[in-house]
Order: sequence, then C-alpha cells, then structure tokens
Amino acid sequence: RTGFPFVDACMRSLIECGWLNFRMRAMLVSFATYNLWLDWKRIAGHLARVFLDYEPGIHYPQLQMQAGTTGINAMRVYNVTKQGKDQDPNGVFIRKYVPELGNVPHEYIHEPCNMTTSVQKKCRVFIGNGDDKVRSSRLGFQPIKQSTGKHEEC
Repeated sequence: RTGFPFVDACMRSLIECGWLNFRMRAMLVSFATYNLWLDWKRIAGHLARVFLDYEPGIHYPQLQMQAGTTGINAMRVYNVTKQGKDQDPNGVFIRKYVPELGNVPHEYIHEPCNMTTSVQKKCRVFIGNGDDKVRSSRLGFQPIKQSTGKHEEC
C-alpha cells in the first residue's frame, strides 16, 4: 500500500511467488532506501525470508549496491512510475497483483491518483475525499511524507 501500483504489485508478487527479476528487485530496494528512507539493513532480513533464491553472498552486496552504500557505485534511484510504464505498459502485472485497481482505465493504471472524480465513479475505484484530483486514498495511495531527516518518521 505504497501508493505506487507497480511497487505494490512487485511486493505482492514477491510475497506470493518468492521471486522477482533483477530490475524489480533493484527498484524495490531503491524505493525502500531512497524514497522511504529505510536503512538497507532493515529490509535485508525481510527480503532474505521471501526470496526463494536467497544467497547471502549475492543478497547483501546487491542490497548495499542498490542502496548506494558501497562507495564505488553511483546512486541507483529508480522512478517507480516510469519503471511500471516501461516494464508493464498495459498494466497486466499490476491488475494481477493489485486487483482492487482492475477497473482502472489503462491511461490511469500507473497513476490512479490522477483520476478525476467522474472517472473514479465510472470504474468504481475511489481515491481521496471527493476532490477532483487528490493524492490520498482509501486504497492506501498516499503521498510520501516530506522527510525531516529522522528516518523513524518514515
């Protein structure tokens, strides 16, 4: 329930299947560390438990590299909406793993927060509090809080 359909679909798929391709794994780590400000060590254990192909010698260095803590790699910040549009252009993956967005029109599947109230009513997916374009939702589509630098708040 991050508010980013592709991220939510990836996490639900991972929990259900235990596997994601490299780009999706990298994007999840990037999102968790750069957008949610989670320390890579906080997410390492959870991901290790859900990856069927977990191998510590690969897992930990990859997390460190994606989180930008190795000191030798550039920051790897993924735009999760762009990734969704590139990797799942028709929203098939999103609709499979985030079925509550199943009726969302194609042009809004990657950014349902941009649906007008009339589109929400038509597809019976309600986002926000009735304003025409709102970035909060009953589905969990909420903006990320502005960070104050204290990771515990995120």
